[in-house]
Amino acid sequence: MSHLSDNGLNYFQHLIRAWRLSFILFVHGLFPFIWETKASDEICKNKTNKTRSYLLKKQYGIIEKND
Repeated sequence: MSHLSDNGLNYFQHLIRAWRLSFILFVHGLFPFIWETKASDEICKNKTNKTRSYLLKKQYGIIEKND
């Protein structure tokens, strides 16, 4: 399960995070004016997250330097 270790999560932490994001996206899907950027903010709030690095590079051309 390299996906979990890559993101520093155990199975249950991953499950809770996935359910939380699913709920945010479900509410936003029903009411587009609510939480317009909350899902992406949640994904990107961890600076060591590979998804954050990927989104910054692909969407904005930003390459972060590792501290």
